[in-house]
Amino acid sequence: MSSEELFEYGIQTERSDVRAHVSAVNRSVYVFPTANAIAAIEREQPVLRTATQPGVQGPTAEGWLVRPEWIADLRTLRFLSWSGWPEYNATMTTSEKGAWAVRCVIEAMRIGRFPFWVDATEDERADVQIEGTDILVFCRKRVQVKCDARSGPPPGTGNLFIQRAERNPLKRH
Repeated sequence: MSSEELFEYGIQTERSDVRAHVSAVNRSVYVFPTANAIAAIEREQPVLRTATQPGVQGPTAEGWLVRPEWIADLRTLRFLSWSGWPEYNATMTTSEKGAWAVRCVIEAMRIGRFPFWVDATEDERADVQIEGTDILVFCRKRVQVKCDARSGPPPGTGNLFIQRAERNPLKRH
């Protein structure tokens, strides 16, 4: 077994419902149901590319280059007002980039800008409606956040990098 061997670990092995890819170059977040991205990969058969980490010899990840328009119901959140954009630096560690992306998504959620797919039903109980409740909303979603710094349209790459395998030689999470 090579120390540079990549292990299957990505969209096909995670248990998320929704994915959010944060693009530093576009100051945007691309949000989509995980299942829709998997379907796009199966349908479009995009090319695989490798990625690296600073200070590590050889590839540390492999993923599909997926065009955003291939993913059904993808939402582009232009989030120009987020104060954290200037903090991004390409020399940050993968852990720092991940934490930065999570902060971005949490802020979008906190101010009500993040799209969620919910289950909703009309509450048909008359006494409940009289008290002011017409619709019951259920939203228990698992969100996977990725720093995909150069994703999206130019000046980005035109794609999202959807990971399928990785190795973590620096043991950073």
